[in-house]
Amino acid sequence: MRYKLFSVMALATAALVGWSCEKNALTLPDEPVTSGARVKLVHAAPEAPGVDLFVNGTKLSAFTPANASTTSPGTPVPISFNNTFPGTGANYAVVPVGQTALRVSAPATTTATSATVIYEQTTQLEDNKYYSLLLTGAGLKPEVLLVNDDFSNAIDPNKFYVRFVNLIPNDVKYDLALSTGTVVIPGAAYKSVSPFVGVDVSNNVSLVLRAAGTTTNIGTTYTFTSTANGRVLTLFARGLPGKTGAQAPALNGYLNR
Repeated sequence: MRYKLFSVMALATAALVGWSCEKNALTLPDEPVTSGARVKLVHAAPEAPGVDLFVNGTKLSAFTPANASTTSPGTPVPISFNNTFPGTGANYAVVPVGQTALRVSAPATTTATSATVIYEQTTQLEDNKYYSLLLTGAGLKPEVLLVNDDFSNAIDPNKFYVRFVNLIPNDVKYDLALSTGTVVIPGAAYKSVSPFVGVDVSNNVSLVLRAAGTTTNIGTTYTFTSTANGRVLTLFARGLPGKTGAQAPALNGYLNR
């Protein structure tokens, strides 16, 4: 039966992993039991326009409209670079299971009179499974990766678990390392997705991005406190080589649990 209404399931009430790489105090959330597949959209394509996510033809993504007031509904806001929907916390959008039509499109603008479809695929989504839809690449039309967020083996409550995805479009491989120098996930090629790896929890654990085999940090670090035990998160390299500011290569992330 086709769903007419989609809900967003709040899986976490504690701190979020932000795009700005601030310190985070992470605690295990209470997870309500809700049927459906879980989908998270991550916009990591620096030169691409903002996008909307449609599921079975119905628009799912929605941020607070711009310029909304008591007399105007405002203007819909698409998901732009460095943003994720429903958010960087452990919340996912709950969508129908089975053969599900996913579409990512850039909405019409003053220069584009109609929406531009960036990605369209009908795929089998399974009940109570988690998926990340990742936008990457250079240029106005990004590549899109649909990734299964399988953290079923993240069962040690004395560790936190991290996965690394390289979304920097070049031939350079990157390491995800602890600031102490220990490499957690080595040599990730473009569009590669690692398994979730357990990391011992200690105060002020910091993760850094480095070109494979080097000791020079790229961008800022992610720092976690001792309350991070049991958490599951995805860290990813994004940006464009040679760029500065918001489009420069850096390490970003979001919670999976």
